[in-house]
Amino acid sequence: MAVLMAIGSCFAAMNTMYASVAYRMREIATLRVLGFGRLSILICFDMESLILAILGAAIGVLMMLPLNGLTTGTSNMVTFAEVVFSLQFTPGVILAAFVFAILMGLIGGVAPAWHGARQNILSALRD
Repeated sequence: MAVLMAIGSCFAAMNTMYASVAYRMREIATLRVLGFGRLSILICFDMESLILAILGAAIGVLMMLPLNGLTTGTSNMVTFAEVVFSLQFTPGVILAAFVFAILMGLIGGVAPAWHGARQNILSALRD
């Protein structure tokens, strides 16, 4: 389930970064005219995606901290069984969340960054 949600999150990050790249095409073309290479622009947009992903992970972890130690359960009325579980946020879980967010940010930012870095300078300045 987490992998499917991560794939959806990567598409959401790509959509956000594509919008950012499309909105800033003149800026990218100006940087290219000033001498910045395609690799520099690619790295710049990928780092922006990475920073947004880390910020999102930090906000998510902070929002979940009040639920640390919460105990809840569910019951099955057919078998009269009850499953009780507790949410525990250990440093390993928080580290895994940040690693997962970093991977999603990098994967979700590569395609839009590549698209922005490969734009034709003249057509981008004209638009």
